[in-house]
Amino acid sequence: MVGRGDQNEHLLEDLIGSYTGEPKTIPIVGMGGIGKTTLGKEVYNHESILCRFDVRVWATVSQQHKIKKILLSLLQSMIKINDTVKTKDEAKLADMVQKSLKRKRSRILLITRNNEVSCYAGTENLSMQMNFMDQDESWNLFKSASFSNEALPSEFETIGKEIADECHGLPITIVVVAGLLNSIREIEDWKSVAKDVKSFVTNDPDERCSRVHGWSYNYLTRDLKTCLLHFGIFPEDSEIPVKNLMRSWMDGGFLNSEKDLEGEAEKCFQELVDRCLVLVCKKSLDGTEIR
Repeated sequence: MVGRGDQNEHLLEDLIGSYTGEPKTIPIVGMGGIGKTTLGKEVYNHESILCRFDVRVWATVSQQHKIKKILLSLLQSMIKINDTVKTKDEAKLADMVQKSLKRKRSRILLITRNNEVSCYAGTENLSMQMNFMDQDESWNLFKSASFSNEALPSEFETIGKEIADECHGLPITIVVVAGLLNSIREIEDWKSVAKDVKSFVTNDPDERCSRVHGWSYNYLTRDLKTCLLHFGIFPEDSEIPVKNLMRSWMDGGFLNSEKDLEGEAEKCFQELVDRCLVLVCKKSLDGTEIR
């Protein structure tokens, strides 16, 4: 993970450190696109967390959510669920979750945009506020997303730093712009992108985030636009198995290929990932295959 090493280390210390009493809640707070979920996932999957905790559960509370479904998903990872448990109401399920957490001496990592939620749920001195990246962090993130492990020619570095600065330290803006440039190796195209990025400037970070996504979408081919829009049929914040997604693209006739449809689907999916328009949440054990 680029640019959040100190915060990553601090979170791990808070989560693994010894304590007594109630389950400890550690909030990560910040605006959309600041990197809260990325940091949380990095810590959640860290080797030291895997060794320390027998059970890990990741629950997402979307804008449209069902509390009972979330509670049952949490319980399913902690105890055996039978038909009797499934018929209990939300209050009884919540009580069961709370008691299970106390027995297991648990830690809760809470990711939210809302400071009020953070203050209500967490301990003030453990709350982590996510801030904008500084200039060096922005550049390192941009460089890793646009050129990966390639050497960066000097002319690209100059214009790249200009682009990174125009992103004003917002990680989602940096990775989306860099994701587009990942496949572009013409300096004139980079200069054109630099001009476009300046148009994102606004005092509202959420508006800036919306603009950069719209801009990136306009650079997609017709096939990629169709494939990206197809994500809208799935529930918000749901995990989508890659094979199911690609099969849906093929069955829907979204791909411009008469021969190797599966190969074309894989190519489209990887390009959306490279452009940082798709968030990868699961990989094979060796890290080479997206699940």
